[in-house]
This record gives sequence, structure tokens and C-alpha cells, in this order.
Amino acid sequence: MPRNRRNTRRIKSIRDVLNMKTFLIIVGILLVIIVSCIGINEYRRYQDRELLAKQREELEKQSQELFSQMSTSISEINQSISESDSIIKMSAVGDILCSEAMLQDAYDETTKTYDFSHMFNNVSGFIDDADIIMGTMETGIFEGTYSDRVAPIEFARAVKASEVNLVTISHNHSLDNGVSGLQETKDNLEDIGFDVVGDKLETANAVLIKEVKNTKIAFLTYTCFMDNQAQKTDEELNCVNMYSEEQVKSDIEYAKENEAEYICVMIHWGDAISNTVSEEQKSIADFLVDNGVNLIIGAHPSVVQPMEVRQNADGDNVFIAYSIGTYISTLSAEEARTELVLNIELRKSGKDGKVYLNKVDYTPIYMLDNGENAQNRFTLIDMKSTATTYDSGSTTTISRETYDKLVSGLNRLNDILAP
Repeated sequence: MPRNRRNTRRIKSIRDVLNMKTFLIIVGILLVIIVSCIGINEYRRYQDRELLAKQREELEKQSQELFSQMSTSISEINQSISESDSIIKMSAVGDILCSEAMLQDAYDETTKTYDFSHMFNNVSGFIDDADIIMGTMETGIFEGTYSDRVAPIEFARAVKASEVNLVTISHNHSLDNGVSGLQETKDNLEDIGFDVVGDKLETANAVLIKEVKNTKIAFLTYTCFMDNQAQKTDEELNCVNMYSEEQVKSDIEYAKENEAEYICVMIHWGDAISNTVSEEQKSIADFLVDNGVNLIIGAHPSVVQPMEVRQNADGDNVFIAYSIGTYISTLSAEEARTELVLNIELRKSGKDGKVYLNKVDYTPIYMLDNGENAQNRFTLIDMKSTATTYDSGSTTTISRETYDKLVSGLNRLNDILAP
């Protein structure tokens, strides 16, 4: 056999061996990388599960502490309820806003109609047992060109279907569409069954007295400012219940003359997108408490502000929620997506006939945006139950990013509301 042929075979054999070694080395390196990645991912998942478990524990602890602190600050909570007592349940939601993005989400191009029902499907379950559910309708409801804060009647029907049944139309945008827009809004809301308060279109005051379980509750409502107020005529401004001490005294006198047993004020005040209670809010709250108001529910800041319980001159508890945020909106600030449904329980004593603040708690809710291409883009969700479902590993429709926002929002609420 020629030497060149043997040399060629030997070189080929060496090359094969080298190729095999290279192949095995590469395979070994890839296996190491794969095993390392799996190990790193498993470790990250373990850390993630530990973090989720810790967050779940914190959520439970926060909720228990907040409700406990709120309850113990209400002295009447410790009084036993007798058979002769009656319990009245009220819930409050914040500003009710309809944006252009919500209009687009609700519009069906095929039928040329609007359907907002999917936005509220997840919230009706925990407010439908209240006798009164109140909120601020900060959206004009009338036919015309729909835009931010002007919506078709289908929007109001969806709000009503979520069990809200009493709305104030006294806010800084009341006159955006003139007196006629305010009148049309009121008429449309009343036509679909809302109790409406806050205007003086037909009467000299803006007091609504409702009898609930043989108890007369007066609802007074004010706005402390009006957009473009300097350009509004006195005639226009007189159609809305603008805050003044004289007006408050007149309304309280009217309520008492009509045998109101409990006085609730819904008020539009404070600084937008601020969790801090302003000095003006504190001053107004002092005046309201000193003049016999029993319950104060604030709106306008679009974010949640602190709550407190005070005692009036008679030693009775007065609950103040400076702001409970918005009920529904697409405001860009993340803080504005974290909202509350406030639940208030009153007890009318069968012994002395007085109405007492008996219990307060709340459900945190969040405006979820599923993305521009989603069939149902916007929907309100219960923050705590949704977060708990996610971190327990159950099937959920939210992303980790949304979960982190829920946890962040709940932590923020804890910082704001914890006494």
C-alpha cells in the first residue's frame, strides 16, 4: 500500500477523533448551559413563589389591620344589636367618568350601538346588597357628539345595572355643556331610575330626603369650584349647589325641618391626583361636623385620600372619607386606577330611636386595561381577590405586570388609610 494513502487515512482518523471530541465538548457545554438555565429558572420560580407567598400574607395582614383599626375607632361597633334595631347599608363609589377610549371599547361597528356592561360585570356582586349606593356622575348623559365626559344613555344604564342608584350631578364639570346639558343629564338619569341630587334647576335647595327602613336620611351635595367659573353667569352657577356656609346652614335647616334623622354630605373638593387632604378640606369638614352633619363622602381628587372618625358636639361619631377616588375612568395616573367601594352600616336603635354609625369597610377595585386590541378592553376588578387568586397559582386572566400593580396599589392604600 502506498505510504501517501496510509498517511491520508491516518490524518482522516485523527480528524474524526478531533471532530468527535469537539462534538462531545460542544454537547457537554450545551448540557451545562441547559442545566444551569433550568436551575436558574427553578431558583427564580422558587424566589417568585416565596415572594408571592409573602405578598399574600402581607395583603391579608393589611386588610385585617385596616378593618380592625377602622372598626375599633367606631365606639358603637361594640354595642350589641337588639331585635328592635334596624340596620341600613349604604355603599359609596367615586367619580363616574366616561372617556373616549371607553366609548371606543363599548361601540359595536356592526350594530352602531354601545354596550358598557362588560366594564362593570366584576363589581356588582359586592355592592348589590346595599340599600343605597351613591356616586358622582361626572359625565353628561345626553344625545349629541360623544367625547370625554359626554356619553350615551347606555353608559348610565350600565352604571345603574351595577347597582348604583343615587348620584350627585354637582361637580366642577356640571356646566361644561351649559344649563341645558345639565337639565338633559338629570332628566335622562331620572328616567332610568336614579335618584339625582346636586342641582337647583327646579328648587331653591339641593337636598334629597330618602326614607329607608323607616329612617329618613338627607343627602346634601356641593361642589367647591366650577371649571371656568369666572366665565359662568350667576344664573348658571345658581343651577348647581355651589358650596358656601350659608347654603350648608340653609340645607341642614331644611333637612331637620323635614325630620331627617341622619345627614350625609357628598362634596366635590380637594386637589386633583393628590393623596393629601388640603387645609381647605379640613376647614370645610370642621364646619360640616360642627353644624350637624353625620357622614361626609368626598370626591374630585380622583385618588384615595385618608379617612377618619370624629365626634360631634353630641358625642356621636361622624365618618369622613376625604376622597374615595374614581369609580370608573381611564385617567392615566396609576394612582387613579386604584379605587374604593366604601361600605357603611348604620344602626337605628329601637331603644332611643337614634341612628348610629355602626360599621365601615371597603373593597379596593382597579380599572384593568386589557390592551387596545382586546375585545373587552376595560373592566373593573376586585384588587384583593384577583391578586390572591393569582398568587395562589389558580387560573387567572391577569399578567404578572398587572399583579405587581395590584400589590403596589394595595400597599399604597395601606399607607394612605392606616391610621
